[in-house]
Amino acid sequence: MSRSSRFFKKLTRFTWFAFVFGLIAIALMFFFISKTKMPDTRELENPSYEYASIIYSHDLQELGRYFKFNREAIQFEDLNPGIVDALVATEDERYFKHNGVDLRSTFRAVAFLGTKGGASTISQQLAKLFFTDRSSNFIKRVWQKLKEWVIAIEFERRYTKQEIIAMYLNKFDFLYNSYGVQAAASTYFGKDQAKLSLDECAILVGMLKNPSLYNPNQNPSNALKRRNIVLGQMVRNEFLSKKEFERLKENDIDMSKFKRTIHYDGPAPYFRATLTSYLKKLLKEDKYLKPDGTKYNIYEDGLKIYTTIDLRMQEHAERSMTRHMSELQTKFFNRWKGKDPWSFEADENQARIRKKSMDQLIAQSDRYQRIKNREMASVFSKVRDIFPDARLWDSDINRMLKAKEDPKYLSKLLAEDFITKSQKSRYEKILSSDLWPELFKAWNGLNKKADKIFRKKVNMTVFDHQKGEINVNMSPLDSVRYHRMHMQLGSVAIDPKTGYVKTWVGGIGNKYFQYDHVQSDRQVGSTFKPFVYATAISQQAMSPCQKVKDLQYTIPARDPNFGLMETWAPENADGKFSGEDMTLMEALRRSRNSISVWLMKELGSVGLVRNLASDMGVKKSKIPNAPSICLGAADLNVLEMTSAYSSFANNGIYRKPIFITKIEDKNGRIIYNAIPEQRRVMQEKYNYVMLEMLKYVTKNHQFMLQSEFGGKTGTTNDYVDGWFMGVTPEIVVGTWVGGEDPWIRFTNLQDGQGGVMARPFFYDFMKRLEADPKIGLNPAATFTTPSGDLIETDCSKYEAKEKFEKVLVPDEVEAQRDEEFEEDM
Repeated sequence: MSRSSRFFKKLTRFTWFAFVFGLIAIALMFFFISKTKMPDTRELENPSYEYASIIYSHDLQELGRYFKFNREAIQFEDLNPGIVDALVATEDERYFKHNGVDLRSTFRAVAFLGTKGGASTISQQLAKLFFTDRSSNFIKRVWQKLKEWVIAIEFERRYTKQEIIAMYLNKFDFLYNSYGVQAAASTYFGKDQAKLSLDECAILVGMLKNPSLYNPNQNPSNALKRRNIVLGQMVRNEFLSKKEFERLKENDIDMSKFKRTIHYDGPAPYFRATLTSYLKKLLKEDKYLKPDGTKYNIYEDGLKIYTTIDLRMQEHAERSMTRHMSELQTKFFNRWKGKDPWSFEADENQARIRKKSMDQLIAQSDRYQRIKNREMASVFSKVRDIFPDARLWDSDINRMLKAKEDPKYLSKLLAEDFITKSQKSRYEKILSSDLWPELFKAWNGLNKKADKIFRKKVNMTVFDHQKGEINVNMSPLDSVRYHRMHMQLGSVAIDPKTGYVKTWVGGIGNKYFQYDHVQSDRQVGSTFKPFVYATAISQQAMSPCQKVKDLQYTIPARDPNFGLMETWAPENADGKFSGEDMTLMEALRRSRNSISVWLMKELGSVGLVRNLASDMGVKKSKIPNAPSICLGAADLNVLEMTSAYSSFANNGIYRKPIFITKIEDKNGRIIYNAIPEQRRVMQEKYNYVMLEMLKYVTKNHQFMLQSEFGGKTGTTNDYVDGWFMGVTPEIVVGTWVGGEDPWIRFTNLQDGQGGVMARPFFYDFMKRLEADPKIGLNPAATFTTPSGDLIETDCSKYEAKEKFEKVLVPDEVEAQRDEEFEEDM
C-alpha cells in the first residue's frame, strides 16, 4: 500500500471519527443543555403573554386600553396574509420545511459570517422573545443560541407552524408601547392589522430585524429601504410579482395617522379612569375569578370590556363642554381681573385655610417633589437608618417644627386623636437626636430654594380649552394658581328606558385635571326640590295648581316632627317675600324657598322625602335627616342625581344606571353580564304631574330645542355650585359646574346661577344630538301620558273648576275628594 493510500485511509478514518464524535458531542451538549435551567413543560405549553384589555363603546368602537404591555391577541386565521407572507419570505424561507432549526441556514451563516443572512428561524426568534435575553458576551451568546435551538425544537413539537407564527407576531415589541402586530398597526397606521396594505405589512415585518433602526416614524429613510428589501424577498419567494413590486416600492411611507396610545388621551378619559377602579373591585369578587381560581388582571389578561358609552354622543358632549367652558372661563377670568380668590372676602381663618390649600398644591406638584428629593434625600436616608419607621411626610416635619416651638403641641395632637402614641414617641426621639439640626437646616434650605424656583418665570406648557395646551412663560407658582382657577364640569347622559350611561364628562381636561367630577359629592341646591314636590303630590295628593302664599315660613325649635335645636326660618334667594298666592307649578319654576319649606311642614316628616329620593337611586345616608334638604342641603353626585331624574322621564320607574354590559376574557368567554334592576317609585299619574311641572319650569326656553324637555336649575350659597338637570323622553342629562375650591366661584347671581353656569351646556349638547342623524335621537318623541283620569296641570282650567265646584255643591265635592284621597293612599 502506497504512502498516499495509507494517508487517505487515515484521513477517512479520522473524518469518520470526527463526524461520529461530533454527533455524540452535539447530542451530549443538547442533553446537557436540556438538563440546565430551561422552561418547564407548563411554561412551554402556556408561555407568558401580557395582553392589553380593550374598552369598547356601545357601538363597538375602541374607547381605550388598559395595559402593562399594549398587546391584543390575534389568532393565525385572523392575521393579514400579507404579514405572514412577508414574515416567512424575509425571516425564514424554509419555515414550513424544518423542525425549528434550519441547519442549512446555520452552516451558511457560519461559512459567510452572517453576510448572506442569519441563521435564526422564526421558532428560534420566538424562543428568544420568551425565554432568553441577548448578551453582548460571545460565549454567553453562543450558549443562549444553543438553548434557543432546544426550545425552538420543543415549540415545534407542541405547536403547529401557524400557531408559532401567531405567537411570534403577538409577542414582538414594535416600540411606543405597541406589543404585537395588532397594536403596531393601530399605532403606526391607525387601522386594524387585517386592513394593512402590502407595503404597510412589509414595513412592520421590516422592523422585526431592528425596531429602532427601522422605525418608520423616527427613521423613515431606513424604514423605506428595509421595506423594499422585504418586498424583494417576497418576489424571490414568489409571494409577489415583479410588476407589483415595482409599483409598491414607489410608495412613500405615510405616518399621518401615527398615534401613541396614552392613558389620558382619547374619548371619555374620566369614564375610563373611574372604570379602572370599578373593574378592579368587581374582579375581586369570587364569582368573577379565573377558572384556576386566580383574579383577572385588567393590565395583562386581555379582557374585552363592553360599555354603554355611545362614542358619537360622547364626542358631542366633549365638544359642548369645550365650547361652553371656554366661554365661561373667559368670563370668569374677566370678573376676577385684578382680584385674588385666595384673599377675596377672607377673614383670618379663611385666609389661613386658603393659604394652606395653596401650600398643599405646591407640595403635591411634580416640580416640588423633584426639588425635595434632591435636597432631602441624604438627610432622610440618615434619619431612616436610625429610625426605620420614620415616615417623614411634609405633615410630619411640620408637626415636629411646631413641637419645637411648643413643647405641649404633640400632647395636644395625641389628646385630639390626630396622632398615635407611637407617632408621638417617634417625633420626640427624632427631635432629641443629633440629626434634628441637620434635618431642620435641610428643610429650611428646601423651602428657600423651592420658593425661589417657584417664583422664577420659565417656559412651560399649560392647559388651554381650545388647543389642549399652549406654551407660555410663567412662574411655577402662577401656573399652579392658573390651573386652580379653572372652573370644572361634570356631566352624564342616561337613557331613561334602559339606565344605560351614554356619556360621561368628568372635567375639562384629563391630562391636567384628573379628578372626576361626575362622582364628586357637591351640594345640589334647588335641583333637590322636585323630590320634595313629588313627595307632596304623591303622598298627599296635592294639586300642582294649589296656591300657597309666598311668605317666610318657620319650623320652630323642638318641633316634634323635626327635632330642631334652633328655630329655622330660611329666606328666598333674593331675600324677599312677595306675599302673593302662588301655585306649586309657579313656585317650582321660580324656585321659591318659602314654598319648599311650607311643603316640608305640610308633609310633617323629613323621612318621606328621604325615602322617595332613596327609591330613586340616591344613597339615603347622604341625605341629612333635616328639613333643610328641601332647599338642597344634601351633597350628592351627578351620576345619582341624573339616574334619579331618569325616573321622571321613564314614567315613574327607576332603573339602576349601567355602564358595563358584559366582560369577556381573551378567548371570548363571558365572565360578567350586567343584570338590569328596576322598580316603580311613583304612580304614573303623579309622575305625569312632575313631568308637566318640570316642563313648566323651562316654559320660557322651549324654543331652544326641537325635543320636548323639562328641567331644573340649582344654585348653592355664594354661587359655589351651579346645576342643571334636563329631562327629555329619550335622554336625561345632569350637569354640575363649579370650582375645585369653594373660593373659585363667581361673586354674583347673574354670573353664578345654575341657569348660566350649567344649563347652556345642556342646550348645546342636545342641539348637537338633534342635528346628527347618526345618533338616532327622535326630536318628535314625547313623554308617556298615562291612561285614565289625570290630575289637572293647566292651572287656568283648575281655577275655573274650583270656582264652579264652590258655587254648586261644595259638600258633595269635598266628600268625593275624600274618597279619591283614600283610594290613592
